[in-house]
Amino acid sequence: MHKRLLVMAVSAMALVLAGLAVAFLSTDEAKAAKAPIRPIYLTAVEWKGSAEVAKEPFPTSPLPEGGGYERIPPDAAGKWNVETYRFDSAVVFACQGDRVVLRIFGVNAAFHDITMPDFNRNFRVNRGELTTVQSFLVKKVGIFPIICLTHQPSHRADLVVMPC
Repeated sequence: MHKRLLVMAVSAMALVLAGLAVAFLSTDEAKAAKAPIRPIYLTAVEWKGSAEVAKEPFPTSPLPEGGGYERIPPDAAGKWNVETYRFDSAVVFACQGDRVVLRIFGVNAAFHDITMPDFNRNFRVNRGELTTVQSFLVKKVGIFPIICLTHQPSHRADLVVMPC
C-alpha cells in the first residue's frame, strides 16, 4: 500500500512540475512574442581621403591588420589615398526586452561578413542589398559588439541595451 501511495505521490509531483514548466515556457514565449520590435538600420560605408606628396608626405607608420584601414601609395603624379570601413553609426540602442531587427545596407566593398557573437548571429551584407538579420530578443543589459570580420578593426559598432 505504501508503495502505491509513493508512486501516486511521485506521479502527482511530476505532473505539477511538468505543468509549471509548460506555464513558464509559455510565459517566456508569450513575452518574446509581445516584445516591442526595435528596427535598427545601419549602412556599411567606406571613407576615403587623398593628398599629394608635394603638400603632405605619404605616411609610413604601421596600420592594424584586417583590411579596415588601407593606404594606397603615391602614383606617378604623387597622389596618395587612404580608406577605412565603418558603419554609419558606431553605437545603436535598444531596451532590455526588445526584439531587435537589424537591417544593414551595403554601399562599399562587394561584401561584409559580420558577426554578433553575444547573440550567435553571423551574416553577410552584399553591396546594394539591405540585409535583414533574423530578429533576436535582447534579455541582458550591456554593450554588445557588431563586428565586420572582413574589415577589422575599424568596421564595428556596439549595440547598447538599456533597462528602459
